[in-house]
Amino acid sequence: MAQFFSESEIDAFKECFFFHAQKGIIKTEGELSIIIRSLSFCVTKEEVKTYFDKNLAGDGSIDFASFLNIMHEHSQVEDKQKELRAALVAHDREKRGYVDASEVKHILTSMGEKLTSREVDTLFREAGMQSSGPVNISKFVETVMTPQPDY
Repeated sequence: MAQFFSESEIDAFKECFFFHAQKGIIKTEGELSIIIRSLSFCVTKEEVKTYFDKNLAGDGSIDFASFLNIMHEHSQVEDKQKELRAALVAHDREKRGYVDASEVKHILTSMGEKLTSREVDTLFREAGMQSSGPVNISKFVETVMTPQPDY
């Protein structure tokens, strides 16, 4: 898997994996989901089940090498920015590059991994955006998808 990830990516994967899987193995779908999500990837329950079942060793566990296989497979199918932009553009009926905030809220609370209304309101607030009126699609996607420093 070294050919698919940079050394720093592998180091981040390893740190997260061994933080959560302290014995060096994953035993449940829940553990796998937590580790993947902790790495800022979006994974559905169905994807987790598929990855877990596909990579499960004979002893009922997943080791770090198998986890790297999972991360490689998932990184090939996930493009969060593209998916979010496509969902918003589909609601831009006039093709102006803007969507009403109420539509953004509807999208985020009713599609995919659903957010609560409170989570969406917090997202708008933390992004410095109004929770009513027009939302610039490009600016919204860029703001929401840009990682925030945690220091």
